[in-house]
Amino acid sequence: MPGYPFTVNGFRFTGFSLHPEALVTFAQTTVACVEAQISAQNVHLRCDDPQVGTVTIDGRFLTRLASNRLDAAVLSAVVTVRAGSGEVLYSARDSFRWQPVD
Repeated sequence: MPGYPFTVNGFRFTGFSLHPEALVTFAQTTVACVEAQISAQNVHLRCDDPQVGTVTIDGRFLTRLASNRLDAAVLSAVVTVRAGSGEVLYSARDSFRWQPVD
């Protein structure tokens, strides 16, 4: 879950998932990631959405310690969204925290 809300082309970014598969979620759509490199230290995702554009998430985990604190940031990442033309529609660094699966 991102630290602050943002929208791209009218779609609100609501987060991403790393397991069981890498996915990016906007308020009304979920897109599988065509690139997903996940290690104990880093995350790189590239996901192509025909309505939003190409979403990349590049970041690093802030801790390797387990915690039950859901308000603690666990990932610092740059989220970039590019239109099909290559124009950057959104790019910012944000902190993400775990959100339990419903």
